[in-house]
Amino acid sequence: MQRVKIWDSFVRLSHWLMVILVVLMWYTAEEGLMERHLQLAGILGALVITRILWGFWGSESARFKRFIKGPKVVAEHLKDFKAGQYQPSNTHNAAGGWAVLALLLLLLVQFGTGLFASDDIFFSGPLASSVGSDLSEVAGEVHETIFNVLAAVVILHVVAILLYRVRGINLISAMVHGYRDGVAAPKLVSGLIGIIAAALIAAALFFWIN
Repeated sequence: MQRVKIWDSFVRLSHWLMVILVVLMWYTAEEGLMERHLQLAGILGALVITRILWGFWGSESARFKRFIKGPKVVAEHLKDFKAGQYQPSNTHNAAGGWAVLALLLLLLVQFGTGLFASDDIFFSGPLASSVGSDLSEVAGEVHETIFNVLAAVVILHVVAILLYRVRGINLISAMVHGYRDGVAAPKLVSGLIGIIAAALIAAALFFWIN
């Protein structure tokens, strides 16, 4: 089988950085390290925003229109997977695509609510003073709730990856080295563009919220 590159460097780097950052942000929040928490949030927010933009103008395999499918296609994919007839593709599969979209949207909401959140005691987001105390309190509650939802979706995502691995389908390896066997080569955009864009957005966020 011919091995082709399906994931550019930005998609792969942002994926693993998001994994690390979510863990670090949970830890800093639990330990009350809110200044560090906010700094990490700026990096994570920049990655999420850039990845969403990449979903419209980035590599072909990373574009939402390529992997966000309707319920019928998702059902057919799950049926084929259950029957052991899974066919690898050069992007996310029909079910995984929705998981990717859900994770990105949850992270975006988490980032946005964190900017306005306040508990009136230990922490106030950088934009909490621009809204009323009631609204900032609601933002804080939503921020906490969304994290629980995010954790649940992450667990489901990991379980799904393990199920695919049991069936002999290694989804993780392609996200590490970027290659997959036996699929058509998608048109890739240089990941360096996405990395630079994320760095610029991160710098803009730090300037804006500080």
